[in-house]
Amino acid sequence: MALSAALLFAAGLAGGPAAAETRAVIELFTSQGCSSCPPADKLLADYADRDDVLALSLPVDYWDYLGWKDTLASHEFSERQRDYAAARGDGQVYT
Repeated sequence: MALSAALLFAAGLAGGPAAAETRAVIELFTSQGCSSCPPADKLLADYADRDDVLALSLPVDYWDYLGWKDTLASHEFSERQRDYAAARGDGQVYT
């Protein structure tokens, strides 16, 4: 659901008078420890193949407390997602 909302938002960015020159930006917050992330990662990879999309995969570190460290995760990506959550006003982060 969150990915769908992000994709709809990104699709809205691509519209407008200069649509031919505009690229949609899609940010996917993901984690190696997330069981539901592989399908979203695949969808992001499909979008990354498009010329009109800039697809960003942002692995987060907030699942590391479960006992193993995500080797791709960055604390900065986790903070970026928390900043978005604070701006939305709900404070919720998820992958």
